[in-house]
Formats: sequence, structure tokens, C-alpha cells
Amino acid sequence: MHFPRRFIRLTVAALLAMPLTAYATIDAPAPLSLGEQFIVRAYAGQLEGNALSKVIKAKTLGIAVNDSTICVSLAGSLAGSYIANNKDVGLALSKAGEQPTRRLDIVAYSKPDDAISAVANLKDKEAIALLFGGQVSDADNYASVHNTLLELAKIDYPGAIFLHLPVAAKKWLEKAAIEDDAVASYLVKKNNIYGLMVNLDQKKGLINRLSFKGAKQNVAMTAFQADLNDNFVSLFKRR
Repeated sequence: MHFPRRFIRLTVAALLAMPLTAYATIDAPAPLSLGEQFIVRAYAGQLEGNALSKVIKAKTLGIAVNDSTICVSLAGSLAGSYIANNKDVGLALSKAGEQPTRRLDIVAYSKPDDAISAVANLKDKEAIALLFGGQVSDADNYASVHNTLLELAKIDYPGAIFLHLPVAAKKWLEKAAIEDDAVASYLVKKNNIYGLMVNLDQKKGLINRLSFKGAKQNVAMTAFQADLNDNFVSLFKRR
């Protein structure tokens, strides 16, 4: 088919006039709906709950989470997985004649200073999961993580600390250790800090045990891995 030169010139001119953002969005995948964000967290929470129960083997669990809808959905999924893995013994531990101790507690932060009351409530748990990400800014999430670490360091909390993907991937513990000697001194002693990572090429979810020598975050070993559902992988790539 032959096109007049004037038509070609006008077409080229129109394309050149398009903003760069238009080219960038032509083949861009559709952003996740809020419901799809929840589905991603349902898969992640199941993986994390399995690791906390089967690998870390925490008999009691505290969850510290911001109050955004996405992170709260993650906390619900993780808690559900943890409960399912421990359903034979229930949600409370008790001895004859003693008040039962709750196996699971969740504290939702509305502000970073909530770390003080959160750690007071969760300090007796064998593991504490830090679930910070979602719709909250990195600055506020980091402040919540930093404040939580300060409170854990004050009591020399001996239990396991579990990090959700943004907390581990953005190295907020490392940042806190670099900025605060008390946090650095606390983290360097611990050999029970774990973080979630995702390998999309291999379709694997990994739970790595982390170390913090010289305030730097390092992977000491992979403690647990699981195959990722294809639906999770496709949704995660669109994040």
C-alpha cells in the first residue's frame, strides 16, 4: 500500500510529539488492583507462616505491623497460616491452675512511636515478625522498624526476629545499625534473624538467616525455600 509523503510526514511528526511517558506505558502491565495486592500477601503470608512454624519453630508469635490495609492483609494471612500449622495445640499455652498464655499476638502501629507499647506486649513471644511496607511511606516504615529495634535492644530480646520482604530487601536493620550503636551491638550478637526473599527466575521463595557483622546485612544461610505458585509470580512481577 502506498502512502502519500505528506501523510508519512504528519504521522512521524505526531509520534515525535508524543510525551515519553506515552511510550513507557504502551506495553506496561496493568497495576495491581487492591484485591490483587491482597492475593500477593496471601501467598507471602502462607510462606512466612510455614517458615515460622516449621523452620524457626516458634511456639509463640508476635506480629508487629503498620495499619495499612495491604500489610494488615499480610498479617492476617501469616497469622492464619501459623494457626493452621499449630491447630492441634490451639492459641494458648497453659499449665494446670495457670492463666493461659496467648500463642499469638498482633500489634498494629498507627505511628512509629507505637513500637514502645508493641514491644512491651510482644517481648515474651519466641519470635516477632516485622511486617512493614504496603501503603505507608518508607520513612515512616523505617522509623517504626528502627524504634522497634531500639526497644528490643533495651531488653536484649532473645527470640527470633522475622523480616518481611521490604524490611529485608531495603536493609532497614542495616540502616538502623549504622545509625545507632545500641542497635548494632544488639544485632551483631544474634543468630536468629530471618528475612523473606523472592527469586522470580527460579520461582522460589526463600527464608534466609541473616547476620549483621560490622553493621552490614549478610546472608548466613538459606533456612527454608518453597516453590512459588505461577499466579503469585505473575502478580508479583506486576507490583
